[in-house]
Amino acid sequence: MRRHQYVVAAFAATTLLLGACSNANSDDKATPGGPGAGSAAAGAWKAPTADCTDPAAATKEITGTLKVGWSAALSGPLAGAVGNVLQGMKDRFAVENAAGGINGVKLDVVTRDDAFDPAKAKANVGQLIQSDKVDVLDVFGSGQLDAVADDQNAACVPLLFAQSGVPTFRDVKNYPWTTQYLPSADVETAFDVELLKQKYPNGAKVAIAANQTASGKGLADGFKKAIEGTNLTLVKEVSLADPAAAATTLSSSGAQVLFDAGVTTDCPALSIAIGRSGWKPETFIQPSNCVDGNTLYKPAGAAADGQLVPVWLKNPASPLYAADAGVTDFAAKVKAANNPAPTNSYTVNGWVLGDLMIDVFKKAAASQSKLSHAGIMEAARVQEYQPPMFIDGIKWKMAPTAPLGILAFRPFQWNAAETQFKPFGEVIDISSKYITK
Repeated sequence: MRRHQYVVAAFAATTLLLGACSNANSDDKATPGGPGAGSAAAGAWKAPTADCTDPAAATKEITGTLKVGWSAALSGPLAGAVGNVLQGMKDRFAVENAAGGINGVKLDVVTRDDAFDPAKAKANVGQLIQSDKVDVLDVFGSGQLDAVADDQNAACVPLLFAQSGVPTFRDVKNYPWTTQYLPSADVETAFDVELLKQKYPNGAKVAIAANQTASGKGLADGFKKAIEGTNLTLVKEVSLADPAAAATTLSSSGAQVLFDAGVTTDCPALSIAIGRSGWKPETFIQPSNCVDGNTLYKPAGAAADGQLVPVWLKNPASPLYAADAGVTDFAAKVKAANNPAPTNSYTVNGWVLGDLMIDVFKKAAASQSKLSHAGIMEAARVQEYQPPMFIDGIKWKMAPTAPLGILAFRPFQWNAAETQFKPFGEVIDISSKYITK
C-alpha cells in the first residue's frame, strides 16, 4: 500500500459535527468526477488485498459479530450531537439484530473518545483495529479522517461513510478502503447554482462570506467554479473571521444573493450579524450542514427568515412527512427503543448511517467475496440505495470513478414565524454531471 503524502489543512476545533462536510481547496487534484466521469453500471470493483498488512484477514468471512468501531468526540462541546448520532445507529442495528442480523451475524458498535482531536483519533483507530478487532471503522471530522486514513488503508479495514467530505479521500486509487458520507463541496455548490439559475433566469449579483479554514474555502471555491459560464456575477467575497465586519461590508455590495461558505457555527452568527446590519439579501443560501432549525435558525429570529438550505434527509418533526411511510416506521422504532431525541436531526443522521451500512453488509454477504472486509468494501464502492429516511427521489449513488454518494438535494426555506422549514421547489438531481449510465 503506497503511503500518502497529502496533508489536509487543519479544521477549526469549533467546527460542529456536520460542519465536517466541507472540502479542501478546489485545486486539490484528488477531486473525482466531472461531467461524464463515471458509470453507475461500471461493473464489479475488486478490493486490493495484496498490499494489506494481513491479506488473509481482509478476505476472511465474518461470523458471530460484526463490530463497527467509532473514534468519536464523546466528551467536549460536540458530545451531545455525536451521542445522538451514535444512538441513532445503535437503534438501527438493534432493529436488524432483532430480525436475525446479517445472515445470523449480529451487529455491534464499539466507541473510543477522541474529544475531536485528530491525534487521539489516530491512537483510537490503532486500538480499534489491534485490540478491539473491529471489522468496520468510522470517524467524525476531516482532520480525524486525515489522521487515520493511512493506517486504516494499510490494515485494509473498511472505513465507511466518514463524517467528512474532503475530496482527497475520494481518490479510490490511494484510499481504496475509505468512503465518506457528507456531500462534496463541488456537488453541493453545483446544486446551489442550479437553484439560483432557476430563480434568476436573467442573472443576479452574488456575494460570498467564507470561513477561512479549508472547510469554508472549499465551499467558496466550489461555488465560484460552479458560476463560471453562467450569468451569475460575483461582486464580493469576504472573510467570516468577524461576522459583524463581514455583514457591514456585504451590505454595501449590491448583491442580491448571499452564499454562506461556512461551518455550522457560522450559520447563526452570520444570520444575526446580517440582521443587525439592516441588510436583507433577496436570497440567502446556507450550507447543507446548517439544517437543524432549533439550534441554528431559531436563535437568529426574524433575521433567518427566508433562508435556503440544501436537504437530503426527511425531518421526522415536519408536518410534511406526517404520513410518510419511512418516517412513521422510523418514529415507531426509535420510540420503541426509548431514544431520548427521536426527532433530532443528528439522531436521523445516525439511523441513516446504520441503514446504509446494513445495506452494504447484506450485499456483501450475498456476493462472491461474502461478508468479509473485502466483500464489504466491494459492495460499498458500487452501492446504489435509497434509505427510507432520504427524501423521495434522492438516492445514495456510488461508482468507483465517482464515489460521491449524495448527488441530489431538495431546497428548503426557513419560516421564522412558524419556526420550521418548508419546501422551496422540488428535488434537483445533478448526478448526470458526475455519473453517466
